[in-house]
Amino acid sequence: MTPDYFYKEIKSEFHAKAFICYLYFDNKMFHFASEPEEIYSIEDDRPAFNKPECDLLRARVSEVFKYMDDPYQLCLALVTEKQ
Repeated sequence: MTPDYFYKEIKSEFHAKAFICYLYFDNKMFHFASEPEEIYSIEDDRPAFNKPECDLLRARVSEVFKYMDDPYQLCLALVTEKQ
């Protein structure tokens, strides 16, 4: 089932940060320089996202970069926090 936040247009820095956090806490975080189609599940080695989800993710990631100069900084902070 596609998460609701995949569908929500990002319209501010707050929404961009929330989107990144949702990805992280849903274990769907991926490096934004990669295409969503290139991401595979560690659990079963299948694509992590279906075609419609990939399209939505590309749109959301593009929107993230409109509102954040360096979204990787938040991604790294979240991933580093867990270790």
